[in-house]
Amino acid sequence: MILEKGQAYNSKILLFGEYSLMKGSMALSIPFDKFKGQLLFDPSSRNKKSNHYSVVYLDEYLQFLEQNNFYNEINIEDFKDDISNGLYFECNIPISYGLGSSGAIVASIYNAYSKMEETHDLGILKSRFARMESYYHGSSSGLDPLVSYINKPILIDDNGKTSIASLLKGDQNKNGSIFLLDTKTTGETQPLVNWFLEKYGDIKFRDKIQNQLVPLVNDCIRKFLSGDHDSMLTEIKTLSEFTYENFKPMIPDFVVEIWESGIETNNYKLKLCGSGGGGMMLGFTDELDKALYQLQGFDLHVL
Repeated sequence: MILEKGQAYNSKILLFGEYSLMKGSMALSIPFDKFKGQLLFDPSSRNKKSNHYSVVYLDEYLQFLEQNNFYNEINIEDFKDDISNGLYFECNIPISYGLGSSGAIVASIYNAYSKMEETHDLGILKSRFARMESYYHGSSSGLDPLVSYINKPILIDDNGKTSIASLLKGDQNKNGSIFLLDTKTTGETQPLVNWFLEKYGDIKFRDKIQNQLVPLVNDCIRKFLSGDHDSMLTEIKTLSEFTYENFKPMIPDFVVEIWESGIETNNYKLKLCGSGGGGMMLGFTDELDKALYQLQGFDLHVL
């Protein structure tokens, strides 16, 4: 019988805030229960390591914890012993897809092995997760593991305060939807983040981020949370246009045409889901039937 080492943790979707969050914008992220990950024990691997593919990654993360002196925060010896006794991470969250696979594993390890005092303070948890997730991205806001761990929508406001968000159904019509578009390719976060930070050194690009993108993202979030669906779609169209004009490396070449088409027809609007470059793209529409017809041939996940 397979034994569980803690609960399963859901993937996440960053609805708004990719890149702009690093420069002071608000952010809104939600759990997505179609994909999840969980620490388990392989019953056939008692007193030995499991043959599961994830064990290599658990070993590497263990080394990160040891090398960065997490001994006061994480029970590293128990973690090491469990790996030697069949621990593995079962996960159907696509890796490098912008859905928080690293966040789910960090939440799982924290839940199973944390030595720190229990807290419900979201800011403290976010800081802890940021340090733990830095292994995967070089630096981390801690938002992805927090969303997985809390399993509720998380808002970071324009003052940097973290809170649980209340989502309203609002005034959208029955054909209005948010969907994920699967590009069938992976996207590596760090090179794209490096590109963004390098571009940010240019004063014209920096001005666009601070004076156009940050206010635009904040407006999208406020209208989304207020349930003002029509106004939100107008803002998202502007966000889609801004991304198309200024973040070309984040849009895979074969997605460019349908990105343009969404803007031109107004049947849907595409935006990045996480860092972009591949993985999932986010779509918003108030004409789901038209969007599905226009995007036939692509795998869509309607939220």
